Amino acid sequence: MQGSADTEQGKEPSEDSAEELYENAPCGYLSTSPEGRIIKVNQTFLTWTGYSREALLGGKRFWELLTVAGRIFHETHYAPLLQMQGFVHELSLDLVCADGRPLPALINSVQKRDTLGRPRSVRTTLFNMTDRKRYERELLMARRKAEQLAQAKAALLATLSHEVRNPLNAITAATRLLGMTPLSDKQSKYLRILGSASGNLLALVNDILDWSKIEAGKLSLEQREFSLRELLGDILNGQAARAEEKRLQLQMETDERVPASLLGDPVKLGQILTNLVSNALKFTEKGGVKVSVALRSRDGDACDLAFQVSDTGIGIPPDRLAAIFEEYTQANYDIGMKYGGTGLGLSISRKLVALHGSKMVVESEVGRGTRFSFDLRLKAVAGGAAATTAPSSESSPQALRGLKVLVVEDNEVNTYVLARWFEHWGVSFDAARNGHEAVERLRQGGYELVLMDLHMPVLDGYDALKVIRQLPDERLRQIPIIAISASTRAWQESKVLASGFTDFIGKPFDEGVLFRKMARCTSREAPEAHVHPPEAAPRAPVSAADSLVLAPDFSFTKLKQWAAGDSQASAALARSSVQALEQARPALTAALKQGARDEYERACEAITGTLHLLEAHGLAAALRRARALLAGNAPDSTRVQAAVFAIDWEVENLVGALVAIASEADA
Repeated sequence: MQGSADTEQGKEPSEDSAEELYENAPCGYLSTSPEGRIIKVNQTFLTWTGYSREALLGGKRFWELLTVAGRIFHETHYAPLLQMQGFVHELSLDLVCADGRPLPALINSVQKRDTLGRPRSVRTTLFNMTDRKRYERELLMARRKAEQLAQAKAALLATLSHEVRNPLNAITAATRLLGMTPLSDKQSKYLRILGSASGNLLALVNDILDWSKIEAGKLSLEQREFSLRELLGDILNGQAARAEEKRLQLQMETDERVPASLLGDPVKLGQILTNLVSNALKFTEKGGVKVSVALRSRDGDACDLAFQVSDTGIGIPPDRLAAIFEEYTQANYDIGMKYGGTGLGLSISRKLVALHGSKMVVESEVGRGTRFSFDLRLKAVAGGAAATTAPSSESSPQALRGLKVLVVEDNEVNTYVLARWFEHWGVSFDAARNGHEAVERLRQGGYELVLMDLHMPVLDGYDALKVIRQLPDERLRQIPIIAISASTRAWQESKVLASGFTDFIGKPFDEGVLFRKMARCTSREAPEAHVHPPEAAPRAPVSAADSLVLAPDFSFTKLKQWAAGDSQASAALARSSVQALEQARPALTAALKQGARDEYERACEAITGTLHLLEAHGLAAALRRARALLAGNAPDSTRVQAAVFAIDWEVENLVGALVAIASEADA
């Protein structure tokens, strides 16, 4: 008996210690019955909320401690999840304290069952999230400030682009025009220096502006029909003068099995190849540069193409091969001093190749040359209307003779430069200084083509286009309009074509490119050029506002109905939905990349309620398309990557809109 008494006494300190740990733990503990009544609670929870133990243990239910939004979330998410899987991890809910103030908490619950498998109780652990929420608000404000700074930077770059490239256009074009006049040997030498300097300055401006856009993540791939042979021909024609000046051979080799018409992003592909060819010409003193395209394989419409740009230049040391793709980096200091440049061209090309889901490879031998290569998968277009042969490198000036053009440009220097080219080509034109004047002149009739600057006073190019495309005269609604702009290249062209312009040319423009685009848009072919099949029919004109501002594929109507007009309830529901989406995103991505169908289904089930609440039809459709990929064996990695991108895109749009709702309530 004495031993028994000693044992009991020995247990008491241990039991007291365990109870004390429970009561004063750094997190709140409470236990509830299967019906939700609170049956046990620790002192930490009481201290946080200000309730007495008697008030909570006297029949209070857990959901009664939640805010209005929290009660809705408890009914639609918490309780169903707990019943379905027996646990709930890291749910963010707001509790209502005894004095009425909200207490943000992170909740983890586990359902306990008896030997017969019936629910016996629910144990819940709560973490006080007050400090974390304050940090999140501070981060949100910091993010807002960073986004505002990024927007200001983008606006500054757009202004710089326009203001710097406009005078550059005048300088380069005037240099070319001057080269067509009689010159002495000394004047010709000065002119070559001027042309070289202006070309280098233009390349510098382009690289810096292009890199800033890539760095900001404002790039996406377009999908439109194009002729690869025509694209390569245009690139080589544009670089031919430089190759001739250095007495280098510039060759193109295209696999005859490459389809005549492909679906892809010709602008970004053209920029990749232009950068590589320009770089090769820069670092090659004798020999030449060769661009080749081979068809590796074809599976239905999908074509695997191998691109390669090789030169016989100075080569790159083995220890510098990796470094050449770093921004603002060249192979070594001496090369940078001798050849100039920003060191951005290869970095831009590598990132554009990566945007296609591929990788650029470089092989080089010092003194023998360098070879850059990459593979792309593009879709063949059956019966495409793209040209099957490369365009003629020489176009007759007579092709445009008699054409009447309206030039809409507020810069007199640019208008003067165009006037000189038009005089050489036999083109008659009238000039308008803004979009309003352009509309009035078009109503008077007689024009076959419009060249329109995008940035003008009174009425800019985009708004003028909308007015023209809505005129009652069917001929004017269909008149070809080429946009001209000093803004940056790849992303600008995509936006312009989506707005309904027939074509686009950036400043400073090459007169040969301008000539071909004008001939193409007015169906005037050069007499000695190869005969091409007719161009693809232009897309139907669309409103710029309609094409660039898409309606969101979700709705917060139900969320606002459930919140019953309470802005705080709306904010709480928005935050809960953001948390659910952010938790599901990595699980969905991992399951897709691993081909784990069961994990993917579980991740989808976890946000079913959220999808319903937000009426997120776009995200639901993206999830269905991704689910279809997992139905077969070993889904294609490119399609999986596209599915992940689509889900991320939809989630990002939802999260951004939800954060805005939460921010409005907190403001």
